[in-house]
Amino acid sequence: MFRRRIYAQGFTIVAMLAGSAFWQGDRKKRNQFNELVSDQQKKEKHEAWLRELEARQEEEDELQRVREKMISRRVAEKTSEQSVKKEAEARFKEDVGQDGGGVGSIRSVLEASERRREGSVLAAMRELWHGRR
Repeated sequence: MFRRRIYAQGFTIVAMLAGSAFWQGDRKKRNQFNELVSDQQKKEKHEAWLRELEARQEEEDELQRVREKMISRRVAEKTSEQSVKKEAEARFKEDVGQDGGGVGSIRSVLEASERRREGSVLAAMRELWHGRR
């Protein structure tokens, strides 16, 4: 019985060695295949990452164009508002009677309607009394 056990153990060792030699080529092929698959997956991930970067860059460029359009519109609005304000101030000055005045030119503190008119005090009283003014 002891010899049978020894023979069985020897047979097991020989079978393991034969199986190892038989499957060694298959293991090498499988490892090479796994490496190729992992390399391909890495390349795909890298390409996907590059596509994502390009998409983000396009989005950033589009946002930059939108910002530039908004800024140019605001500048155009401000310049048009300033020109409208200047025109309104000029019309107001004409209506009030401030001709040619403005910042830097001091002609008179009194407006044209507040200036003294030619004539006597008695004529001014008559105008006030009759409501011509």
